[in-house]
Amino acid sequence: MKLPIVSILLSLVLWAEAPAIFGSVINVAKNDTLNVRAEADYKATKIEELPPHAFIGVEQCKIVKKSTWCKVYQLVQNNYYEGSQKGWVNAKYLKFSNRGYVNIKGKETHCLYALECKSRVNKYECLVVYKENYDYSKNKMIGIKTQWIERKNLKGESAFGAASTNEKINPEGGYCTNGKMIDDYEMK
Repeated sequence: MKLPIVSILLSLVLWAEAPAIFGSVINVAKNDTLNVRAEADYKATKIEELPPHAFIGVEQCKIVKKSTWCKVYQLVQNNYYEGSQKGWVNAKYLKFSNRGYVNIKGKETHCLYALECKSRVNKYECLVVYKENYDYSKNKMIGIKTQWIERKNLKGESAFGAASTNEKINPEGGYCTNGKMIDDYEMK
């Protein structure tokens, strides 16, 4: 009986250290908002509000007493405004995901797309699409190239935030359009 409890506690600690990349706000009424706090405490100063179903990036999570709190940030295309701050929300108001656009922290990247994250060889890593081969004449994705990257080096983004403004990296500018094509290719 003790072994399952220990493994559950260990997995919670590991999850808190390597959380999902993204979250969506859940369990909030249509006419209400989710308070974002300066600290991981429901009594801490409110610094932001998130609307129901907002899509956010997750930086880290930690267990505080009997609750799990996650440090989150708004993504560019969802309620983003200049000066948006990172803050803490209770994890019971989040639905987590590891699929979407990412950037590698400290590097200029363009339209990288995470497919999944999991524990691999004592590291928590995410499988990231770094190149795709799309046949525009057939309107079909014909291949992708992936690489495992440590979760701690990734930052969740939106289609706008993951698009580089550097012309050499992203000559088309604007935003990323490959996510739906990659999803369709993966679902075959």
